[in-house]
Amino acid sequence: EPRNPLNERQRACFDTLRKRLPPTPASLANSGGTFLGPDYHYDLVRPGIALYGGRASIAHAPFAPVVTLEARILQIHDVEAGQSVGYGAVEKLAQRTRIATLGVGYADGYHRLAGSSDQKPGGFGHIGEAYVPIVGRVSMDLITVDVGEAPEARVGDWVELIGHHIPLDDVA
Repeated sequence: EPRNPLNERQRACFDTLRKRLPPTPASLANSGGTFLGPDYHYDLVRPGIALYGGRASIAHAPFAPVVTLEARILQIHDVEAGQSVGYGAVEKLAQRTRIATLGVGYADGYHRLAGSSDQKPGGFGHIGEAYVPIVGRVSMDLITVDVGEAPEARVGDWVELIGHHIPLDDVA
């Protein structure tokens, strides 16, 4: 938030504390702080999400998205209403649908919090013209999505998890 007065207060506090330490390279600014100007840069900056095209602050998103994450459909099954999906049976299906298993999981860096349960919705994927909700927990190597609204989905197809239809900022 470029206009937030806390930015200057934090920089002033950093300067005060820095004077108490022996001379050493200093770093204060992350992606958002980098756009506050040279007074915040010190000896180096630590841009993060901005390098991937994510919005570093409310006011700045100067870089084009460069990250895409897609996962291949490994299998598709018709699943009856009332059946549970995922570890711990955390989500029970309200209606009969098609569930696709994707070859990606938290071991690949896809966050476990993107999973869903009966208590909370999860993230989405995109295939064809459809957004497909994640169903159940994100496991180490697999996630499941509801492709009931994507009749064109087939084993071997790719499902977008980050990209043109699912922006990095939405996943983050």
